[in-house]
Amino acid sequence: MNNLTDFSLERNWKQAIGFYFAYLLLGFLIGALIGGITGIIDPYNLELPATIGEVAGTIYCLVLYFAIYVRKRLNSFLFIILGLVAAVINLFFGNIVSLIIVAFLTTREDKTETDITIDDSEIY
Repeated sequence: MNNLTDFSLERNWKQAIGFYFAYLLLGFLIGALIGGITGIIDPYNLELPATIGEVAGTIYCLVLYFAIYVRKRLNSFLFIILGLVAAVINLFFGNIVSLIIVAFLTTREDKTETDITIDDSEIY
């Protein structure tokens, strides 16, 4: 469970599972906080906290996904579509399913490193 906030880290599947559970727990806590605040503001409307929690969960998934996407500098249209698919999945199934896609993204290679090496013998 090291480096959970390092979004550029290329994780193996065990690390991705740890990432999934950590951010799923964080998402539940954020949803509970937002739902609780909404329930305090309007205690007579029981549907409002659920609706706002659903929207907050979708925003949470999108922000987390694209934070990883940008930090890894993936530059792929397919991954952009996958992020939007994760948001749609979140609307129907919640963070439990959509964060699997986010955890998958953490296993992709970081594109910030370059493979260019300069040999000193070529300079002289």
